[in-house]
Amino acid sequence: MSTTSTEQFSIGRVVARAFTAFAGNFIAYALVAVIFVALPTAAVAWVQRDFINAASGAVPGLGMFASPTGWGEWLGIELFHLAMGAAAQATIIYGVTTGLAGRKAGLGEMLSKGLVNWWPIVLISICTSFLSAIGYVLLLVPGIMLSIRWIVSIPTQVMESPGVFASMGRSAELTKGNRWSIFGLIIVAGLIIFAIELVVGLLIAPGIAFARAINSSAFQLIAAPLLSLVITPLFSAGFASLYFELRSTREGVGVESLASVFD
Repeated sequence: MSTTSTEQFSIGRVVARAFTAFAGNFIAYALVAVIFVALPTAAVAWVQRDFINAASGAVPGLGMFASPTGWGEWLGIELFHLAMGAAAQATIIYGVTTGLAGRKAGLGEMLSKGLVNWWPIVLISICTSFLSAIGYVLLLVPGIMLSIRWIVSIPTQVMESPGVFASMGRSAELTKGNRWSIFGLIIVAGLIIFAIELVVGLLIAPGIAFARAINSSAFQLIAAPLLSLVITPLFSAGFASLYFELRSTREGVGVESLASVFD
């Protein structure tokens, strides 16, 4: 493996590559988002609606956090969403990598190959989220630094399968020297999210207004699942693109070499 490269890290290249991959196999990625994000999100919102309303009425302002049961439900829901999100990321990252190498993977192949790393990725997500949250609580800056340090832990596990803590360490190694650039990339990503939410919000505003008029929590059945069809594939593609950019600029590794690990 080469350890040098003449190219410098490029935010524009990461974004362009992510959008190219996103558009190149969007139907398959959207189906993954439906299976692992949109449908679970809608199902949770449906199951929760009566509980949320009852809890909100019992203790105004606290909602589902009005009792230990509510806190337990919240934790269970967060872990459920985390597990489903991990499955989506693992599957789409596999598809993006093969796509960048010039081969479009089908949905069945993406699921069978990507989900091999499902549980390690769930554990990575739990570890990085929990430790970063501690940093955010103590002081904002450490939380941001830790989030950037471990930002490519999941693509690392999908591509290299070194294990939970080794993936986190590998991510720290890959991001070293480029963390300010990655921070800039995060800001760009935030602006992209805002633009997507604005456009989708304008398109489905009548439906959301109608849902809110019926039930204050019902709009989650419309807005969140639809947003996930775009945001989940696009940002999974972004993580894969960032991982490839770091491998390429730091180690001189081409995408064909990365994709060959799946052969």
